[in-house]
Amino acid sequence: MSPRWKKSVRRIIAAIAAVLLGAILATVTYHVSVQPGAAIVKAVFEAGPEVTPPKGFASVRASVEETAKIPVSARGVPAASIDVYAPRGASGQRLPVILWIHGGGFISSSADTVRDYAIMLAHAGYVVASLDYSLAPGARHPTPVVQGNAALAYLASDAGRFGGDPSRIVLGGDSAGAQIAGELAAVQTNPSLASGLNLEPAPMTRPLRAVVLFCGLYDLGTVADTGFPALRTYLWAYTGTRRWTDHPDIDQLSVTEQVTARYPATFLTVGDADPFRSQARELASVLRKKAVPVTTLFWNGTGAGLSHEYQFDFALPQANVAFERTLDFLAERTKE
Repeated sequence: MSPRWKKSVRRIIAAIAAVLLGAILATVTYHVSVQPGAAIVKAVFEAGPEVTPPKGFASVRASVEETAKIPVSARGVPAASIDVYAPRGASGQRLPVILWIHGGGFISSSADTVRDYAIMLAHAGYVVASLDYSLAPGARHPTPVVQGNAALAYLASDAGRFGGDPSRIVLGGDSAGAQIAGELAAVQTNPSLASGLNLEPAPMTRPLRAVVLFCGLYDLGTVADTGFPALRTYLWAYTGTRRWTDHPDIDQLSVTEQVTARYPATFLTVGDADPFRSQARELASVLRKKAVPVTTLFWNGTGAGLSHEYQFDFALPQANVAFERTLDFLAERTKE
């Protein structure tokens, strides 16, 4: 073997050893820190667009005005922001308002990832505020809930700037954002939860009109049974506890535990191949037991295998159905 070839072989062996050592170190580190796993999952989440809009979306986008990065602040947590979307010429009108909270496992994504969906809702006649909350593990529960509460307070006082009606506000969210939105709705309607979070509910001229929840996790006592990929990473990062089921305040995150008869009317949808499908059914059952109006869109036997966040892929006919059903629900619940 020539000296040059020996040198090349040594380099290859050294490179392989470095990769293996890095993998071993990352694995060992993951057992004491959530950072490596969170970074990997975050990269996967942000590798592609969240929303695949329908054909003809360019004209929809052109019909909507955007006001980006409006700061909202609350004591004790970092400042957050909202991006507001409204139909062009909405100033002076009194349109229903939607505060949307994006998903991403509590550790990734941003308001921008659901921008196209917010634009579609605005085009349908709503003022839509998309919350850019602080992400875990840098910010832990209940930071996004506190920031969402501050965003509600802002909209209750200033939605009129964009043509919104502060007496007709709806909360919405997808995936982890659905959990945050669901908990935030409970803060508004369950004084015990608000007290436990040391949080004063946002002052509103009228109670929340409704909640729209897509493919979320709602029962922290049963969610581990769903087998959702990387669930431990998400909840370790968000709670700050590796054994997150032992977190002393874990029940605060379970919407199923915090629902009261005052909870807003709720729209729930989930795909038939989504691991969280049982979570949506659990929440629907709890809401009905509390006599809270519930509208559900649960897919069964479609053969399409509708996966997590199916409702954002408008190449699917079921996503278009979900959007129309969502608009029907919103129209009914935001009547003047």
